[in-house]
Amino acid sequence: MNDHTNRALPFAVSAAAGLAVCLAISLATDRKEAWDSGVYFSVGIPVMCAVIFAIGYRFPHRPWRWAMSMAVGQTIAMLFAGNSLSLWPLSLVAMAVLSVPQFVAGLVASKLATRSVRA
Repeated sequence: MNDHTNRALPFAVSAAAGLAVCLAISLATDRKEAWDSGVYFSVGIPVMCAVIFAIGYRFPHRPWRWAMSMAVGQTIAMLFAGNSLSLWPLSLVAMAVLSVPQFVAGLVASKLATRSVRA
């Protein structure tokens, strides 16, 4: 795998995961936005944290990028749901807040990966 592909992979996987989780929850719960359902918090966030943990462990350098990429994927899912772009700035703020668990998962994974390399 070349260096460019290696750098793009975690961005693509995390964005795709955020998009897929939100779309799946929206479709399964018949809600316009995934976070309008409790399933987003009980299933979606843990799944997204697990994905970010795996990516953060494999790519430990600046793990906050993977959570940001996942937030972009979730925002794209919101746009697919037909939401207005007029609320886009507000959705970015909401997405940042809702992405805190993913940021933490990425940071923990990065620290564990860094420790295991040093050991």
